Amino acid sequence: MTKVNSAIGIEYNSHEIKAVELLKKPDGGYTVSAFATAEIPEGVITEGMIADTETFTAILADLFKDGNFTQNAPVVLGVNNENVILRYATFPKVPDDKLRNVITMQAGDFIPVPVAELGLDFVVINEATDDDDQPIINVLLIGARSQMLENLVGCFNDSQFDVMEIDSSFLAWIRATMEEAVEDEIYGFLNLTDDVLNFVVIVEGDIKMVRSIGIPDRAALDVRKVFERANELTEEEVTSVVDFMYQELSSSISYFQMQYGYQINKIIFSASSSAEPTLLEALSQKSYVPVALPQLYRSYMTTEFNPDGYAGCISLAKVALEG
Repeated sequence: MTKVNSAIGIEYNSHEIKAVELLKKPDGGYTVSAFATAEIPEGVITEGMIADTETFTAILADLFKDGNFTQNAPVVLGVNNENVILRYATFPKVPDDKLRNVITMQAGDFIPVPVAELGLDFVVINEATDDDDQPIINVLLIGARSQMLENLVGCFNDSQFDVMEIDSSFLAWIRATMEEAVEDEIYGFLNLTDDVLNFVVIVEGDIKMVRSIGIPDRAALDVRKVFERANELTEEEVTSVVDFMYQELSSSISYFQMQYGYQINKIIFSASSSAEPTLLEALSQKSYVPVALPQLYRSYMTTEFNPDGYAGCISLAKVALEG
């Protein structure tokens, strides 16, 4: 990947889009040179797909202009919705030049969607041996529906942003959190969006479990309200959302502890909503594992820029600068 001096990280969901441009400093550090957030009207994005491409492209143009982003700065785009599937998977150890072929052929055993419908990528987590002492390789599978990717790339091709890579915004947030995590602690990462609930467990820096959970119908309207009209949430609606999260979190923790025997030390929770502290408080009262909000990238804070809510964008921009 070509070295660059500035890069833009963008992430979006069905109600808003955020962007941050990082500038590399002479000492090797980074500074935020531009940032912006724009609301996405209801109906522009439906089920993770951009339904109104004209409006979405216009929003991108305004975002570029209002944020004063650098022309032609490379963009790493983060996506996290029901069209993105994350799975932890294990494969036989093979030579590096054959690994992708093996994973592509066997990925269907782990992903509940025909692989032919996906853009498939993977991240090698570690190497180990199985119960028969045979070498294996553990990977994180990342599948994105090809139809969504084509839809997304088409919209950005009509904008002033130059997308060099598409990444998982959830994984970007995890990378940001792990930069400040205590190495010997075992963390669970719980991230709520209006499209999906993600849960990942990290043990000694390695991913050990991944779940992507669609929002059930019983909680869908309440979850959407968390992100679109958080100031109008009732106590009953908060309870509905937290009950859904706690049920999935509890079953995930139980499954993880049965499989691996580890005790999770802390749950790191995130929801890009002003209701985040309210949800945290209610979830903490139910959870038997401590739940906390991360305080990320505080060194990037200035009188103009608050990094809260932009951690994923910063992490995405760093992918281009550190590649």
